[in-house]
Amino acid sequence: MANRQRTEGQAKRDFIKLCCYVTLILAAVLIFVNNLLPLIKINVSGTFFDVLELIKDIALLLGIVFGAWSFARAHGKTWVIIFWVAVVLYIASAIMGLF
Repeated sequence: MANRQRTEGQAKRDFIKLCCYVTLILAAVLIFVNNLLPLIKINVSGTFFDVLELIKDIALLLGIVFGAWSFARAHGKTWVIIFWVAVVLYIASAIMGLF
């Protein structure tokens, strides 16, 4: 029986799916924690939640950047420049949100 090898495209799609899954789980937890727990007077501030927020933002970026890159690359140089500006702005805002 021959061993099936994963292609690079399959590995990339699996990574994107993992990033999307992590983003969904972290977003659900953080929305719950940030919106519901303060209503019952539980303090949810701190570095731990800030780090979870940053991980969520990075996973979201990785989940969408591959599809956006394919789109931008197919539409020309202007779209690629807009893509990179948006990526840099997203990373800067995610990092600044940590502090």
